[in-house]
Amino acid sequence: MDGILLLDKPAGLTSHDVVSRLRKLLGMRAIGHAGTLDPQATGLLVVALGSATRWLPYLPSGKRYRATLRLGLATDTEDIWGRETARDDAPPPDAAALTGALQGLAGLTEQVPPMVSALKQGGRKLYELAREGITVERPARPIRVSAVRVLALRGQEADFEVDCSAGTYVRSLCVEAGRSLGRPACMAALRRLASGAFSLERALPQERWQPDTLAGALLGADLALAHLPELALDDAGAADVGHGRAVAAPSSQSGVWRLTHRGRLLALADFDPAEEGRLRPRRVFQA
Repeated sequence: MDGILLLDKPAGLTSHDVVSRLRKLLGMRAIGHAGTLDPQATGLLVVALGSATRWLPYLPSGKRYRATLRLGLATDTEDIWGRETARDDAPPPDAAALTGALQGLAGLTEQVPPMVSALKQGGRKLYELAREGITVERPARPIRVSAVRVLALRGQEADFEVDCSAGTYVRSLCVEAGRSLGRPACMAALRRLASGAFSLERALPQERWQPDTLAGALLGADLALAHLPELALDDAGAADVGHGRAVAAPSSQSGVWRLTHRGRLLALADFDPAEEGRLRPRRVFQA
């Protein structure tokens, strides 16, 4: 069983819990996911089965989330499920100020990751250090926040959608919005709406995670990797690629290409202008 599944993860399950459940349901080990969701977050989890686990680095990585900002409360995890570290009783800001604080997040290009995260430093995960009361300096990482849309304002809370790059911590965006208002803040809810071209509308809810339903919902490479340019090979070209040899590119489009043979994904290849515009196989899936 090979392909991509779109699942609607409920609150209370880690992304690893979902993978473990699928391994038991489907009786297979080769299962991975394309981006962790925190246990209390819900929404789209992109899961790869079988040989499709090798597609994961090449899937489109942009994310869209719906989140809720809570003002007046800060926690050690930057969300409402953490330990309270600060609180204030200031009145809610006016609508224009709160909207401006959120929309001001658009255009951010770097972010310091929170201590309670799975990133490693010195060989240890940051959340492990945080549990021991240890705080370490974390270098800012490049991110991209391309758009923020404010959906609703309710006193000390605001619902918003954000389009951002993979690796962006939305809870840290909430803290940043609060900081711009001079207020403690945290995230009160998070739901992933999209990952690349994959949308939550097509995701299977937990009650439909059954072997037959999952098998019928698998997406093949033609859909999962549709954002990559394709070269359909003849038999001779397929034989060359199967032996690791480069083939001529039909255009000068740079980046990773899909190489197919008789409608099936044969390999992923890099455009190499230094080799007179040839496509050199990076990963060969079948000969």
